[in-house]
Amino acid sequence: MLYMGDNNGSLFHHHEGWVLDDGSQVDVLPASPAACAGGGQGNSQAEKPWVIFFQQYLRSRNVAFCPADLTPRSQYLTENLAQYNGGITEVSQSPPADSELALALKERLTIQSYLLDSIFTHRSARYAVEGVLSGFATESLVSALPNPNLIMFSERNSEALNAVDNDVYGNVNQDDYDTWPGEAALVRWGVGKYGDQGWLRLDRHGRASNYIYTDGHAARLPWKEARLDQFPDHIVRRPLAQPPP
Repeated sequence: MLYMGDNNGSLFHHHEGWVLDDGSQVDVLPASPAACAGGGQGNSQAEKPWVIFFQQYLRSRNVAFCPADLTPRSQYLTENLAQYNGGITEVSQSPPADSELALALKERLTIQSYLLDSIFTHRSARYAVEGVLSGFATESLVSALPNPNLIMFSERNSEALNAVDNDVYGNVNQDDYDTWPGEAALVRWGVGKYGDQGWLRLDRHGRASNYIYTDGHAARLPWKEARLDQFPDHIVRRPLAQPPP
């Protein structure tokens, strides 16, 4: 990826803490997998949207939309953080009313159709403790994996994430996803009105969706063929007893 090539093989970092399964953080890596479940500190930093950080390489924001994603889209396609969210740095801050993020939140608009695998921008405590990834996924760490065929972008379940009545995992500005908490969060949350779905859209194109891999190639796959490639060691965390086909 061009961005990684220009930045010593790395992507931007959301924060430097170790992220636990519940999304909280700790400064010191836990001593065991069991200690990675949760109970850390909350994250106070504002989101860092990949679609803005990659803008100089995308050239056009429209390439971040899938033609088959028919959810209402953001019409104010900005190119920098000042326009996107006013340059806010803390989640306690509100974006300016005329910013892209504020308008998208108000109208429940899709900002991009793809989610970035967060191993590139977050340090997973579980993967580090299990000896899978020692920190942020970089070009060198990924290439050193026994099987580096790893998904980097998946199709965003915009219908569920933008839904006003999704009070379980709805999040208009979500642009990435964590794989280490397990398969349920990705495809079948299990509770709530949208419990039969998850962060990822699995059937955007018939019974399959498009996935972009770390080496740049794309593939249209059903979930049963894509699920292993979501995990850096190709072992599904907390696999569903009956995963989607």
